[in-house]
Amino acid sequence: MESRWTAAAIAGLALAAAPPAGAEPPADDIRAYPIAQGNYTTPNDFYYVFFRTPDGRSCGIGPNGGPVGCDAVPTDAPPDTNQTVVNSWAPAEYRHSDTASFTRDVAVLPAGQRLENWGVSCAVVGDGAVRCETYNSHGFLLAPSYGELW
Repeated sequence: MESRWTAAAIAGLALAAAPPAGAEPPADDIRAYPIAQGNYTTPNDFYYVFFRTPDGRSCGIGPNGGPVGCDAVPTDAPPDTNQTVVNSWAPAEYRHSDTASFTRDVAVLPAGQRLENWGVSCAVVGDGAVRCETYNSHGFLLAPSYGELW
């Protein structure tokens, strides 16, 4: 009887110590993509890098791990949200903003290339989705019809 309770207690501890379920970053490393060349900065946004996607979404990378995001959400995002945002200290989220935070008149980031700013990388991956990752392993994948947050 005692060994059954011991086994149950050990199993309970193992479950309690298990990491919470949630999205994990995709396996491929966008930091291996070549760095894009072009006009991705503006004179009034010091230390920020901005880009547009080939399909017209606007995104940006702030200094020191964030904010990093896009003035866009996928069709499966919660209602009344219009931005996908991540910071180095917290998982990505969808949120509402009354003003466009990441929209600037800058160059298009081509698929298969990336931008980096203070340890954060964003790329347009092969299917046209935007993928951004912070140096603390938070990030998002934003496609027109779906999104993944971690």
